[in-house]
Amino acid sequence: MRCWQVLVAVVALTMMAGGIAMAQVVLAENGKSLYRIVVPEKAIPSERYAAEELQRYLERISGVKLPIVTDSEPMSSHEILLGDNAHLRKLGIQVDFAKLGTDGFVLRTFRNHLIIAGGRPRGTLYGVYALLEEKLGVRWFTPEVEFVPKMERVELPPLNETQVPALEYREVFWMEMMRDPDFAARHRLNGHHYRLTEKHGGRAVVFYPFVHSFDLLIPREICEQRPEFWPMIGGKRVSGYVQRCLSNPDLVKLAIERVKQWIKEHPEATIIDVSQNDTGNWCQCPDCKALDDAEGSPSASIIKFVNTIAEAIEREYPHIRIETLAYQYSRKPPKTLRPHKNVIIRLCSIECCFAHPLETCPSEENRRFREDIKAWQPVAPLLYVWDYTTNFANYIQPFPNFEVLQANVQFFVKHGVKGLFEQGNYSPGGNGEMAPLRAYVLAKLLWNPDTDVQRHINDFLHGYYGRAAGAIRAYMELLHRQVREKGYHAHIFEPPTVPHLNNDEFLDGAERLFDEAERLAENEEIRFRVQIARLPVWYVKLTTNRVTGDERADLLRKFLSIARKAGITHIREWQTLDDWAKKMGAE
Repeated sequence: MRCWQVLVAVVALTMMAGGIAMAQVVLAENGKSLYRIVVPEKAIPSERYAAEELQRYLERISGVKLPIVTDSEPMSSHEILLGDNAHLRKLGIQVDFAKLGTDGFVLRTFRNHLIIAGGRPRGTLYGVYALLEEKLGVRWFTPEVEFVPKMERVELPPLNETQVPALEYREVFWMEMMRDPDFAARHRLNGHHYRLTEKHGGRAVVFYPFVHSFDLLIPREICEQRPEFWPMIGGKRVSGYVQRCLSNPDLVKLAIERVKQWIKEHPEATIIDVSQNDTGNWCQCPDCKALDDAEGSPSASIIKFVNTIAEAIEREYPHIRIETLAYQYSRKPPKTLRPHKNVIIRLCSIECCFAHPLETCPSEENRRFREDIKAWQPVAPLLYVWDYTTNFANYIQPFPNFEVLQANVQFFVKHGVKGLFEQGNYSPGGNGEMAPLRAYVLAKLLWNPDTDVQRHINDFLHGYYGRAAGAIRAYMELLHRQVREKGYHAHIFEPPTVPHLNNDEFLDGAERLFDEAERLAENEEIRFRVQIARLPVWYVKLTTNRVTGDERADLLRKFLSIARKAGITHIREWQTLDDWAKKMGAE
C-alpha cells in the first residue's frame, strides 16, 4: 500500500478497534426523510457551508430538503452529524481530530446516524464533497458542467473510512480550476490562487510575493545607487533582469528589513518568497563563487542568503515560512549547507521530459532530476514541487502527458513532497489542449495519488462528451501511442514540428476520429466541446504548413471562429490569439 492508503487503513482499523458500529442508512425515500443535518453550535463558516452544500445537493438528488439545526438541540434518532459535534459524544464516538489535520475527515455510519467529521478549517467540507461524489455519484466536470443523479431511495452502505491527503498544499494552476472558487473547493484544492474564502475554509498557503522575487526584494533602482548589489559576471557588475550579489552584507541587511516589512504589510501571508529571478545571470564575485564552488552548486549562495533571513524572522514571526526555488541553475542542492528549519524548498521540473514517467524515463534530463529530488529529500525541512503540465510555447498543441500524470505525482509523494503546484494554461480564456480533462484528473491525483485515474478519465469523457466519448478516448490513445511506442520525448517548449505530431499517422487518424466524434455528438453544445478538443490537430496542420492556399485560409477561419467562441485568449504563454492570428495572415 502507498502512503495515502496506509494512513487511511491505520486510522480505519483504529476506529474499528474502538468499537464503532457501522450501519446502513437510508437518507431519503420516495420524497420523504427522517433525517436532519446537525452542525456544532459554534460551527466555523466552512462547517455551516458544508451543511448548506449537503442540504442543497441532497435536495437535488432526492427532492427532500433536510433541515439544518445545531447540536444545542436535543438529539433525535436520525441525524447527519457534521464536524466536532456534541451529538457525537452523546453517541459515545470519539474522533481523533488531531490526526485529521486541516483537511482530513472521517465518514461513519452508526445506527441511524451518518457522521462527517473533519479537521478544521476544511476537513468537514471536504468530507461532504467526498460523500456526494464518491458515495452518491455527483460529478463536477467543469464550473459549468456537473452531474447530479436522481434517486427515489438515497441509501448508503455501512461506512467507516478516513481520508487524509498526502499533500498539505494542492494547486492545479489551470484556468479551468481557478475561475470559480466553489469548483476548486469541491475538488478539495486549497492553493494560493483560488480566491477561497472563509466558507471554503480559506487557503492552506498564502504567498507573498509568489515567486521570482529578487527584483521586488532588492529593487533595481536601489542597485543603481549601490552597483555592488548587482551580480558580478565575467568580472563586471551586470545590471538589468539579473540576480543579486547575495554575499554583500549590506544587501543581506536590506533584504531582512524588506521581508519584515512585507510581513507587516501582508498579514494574510503564511509564506514569504525569497527566490531567484526567472533567469540565469547569477553572481560570480569572489565571495559568492568561493561558496558555490566549495558546495558544488550555485544553490549554496542562495541557501546561505535565505537561511540568514529565515533565522532573522523566526522568533518574531514563528508562523511564517520562507520559500525559495531550486530551479534551473540552483536545482542541485549544496553539499553541506542545509536549509533552516523554517525554509521551504520548491523544486522545479522545467527541463524534464513529460511523455514518460520521471522515475523511469531514460532521458538525461529526467535522470538528473531524479538525482536532485533524491538529494533534496533528506535535507529540505519542507519540500514542495513546481511541476509543468502543458506546452507553454504552444498552449493549443497536443501534449501527450496523460499517461505520466499519476506516476509523476506518486513519484513526488514517494520522495517526501508535501506541496504540489501543477502549472498549466493559466491564461484568462483557458481552453488549452484537453484543459478541462487535465485539470479534473490533476485535482483527483493531488487529493489521492493512488486514485483510479482511468475511471476518472472515463467518467469525464462520458459526462462531458456524451456519445462522442469513445472517439475522443481513441484520439487520446492515438496521440499517446506516438511517444509510448516510438520513444519520442516531450518537453514544455517544443514546436509543432516534432515528429510525434507532424506525421501522417497521427494527423490523418486524428481527423477521422474527430469527424466521428462530431457525428456522434448528441447536440450542438457537445459538438462544440468536441470542436474545441479538435483545435490542437488543426493547430499542428496550420503551423507546419500542411495545408496551403484556399484550404489553409478556410481552416484558419474555422480555427479562429471556434477559438474565439470558446473564449480562448492566448495561443502561448506570452502571445495572444489575436496576435497569432495576425502573424498567420488572418483577414
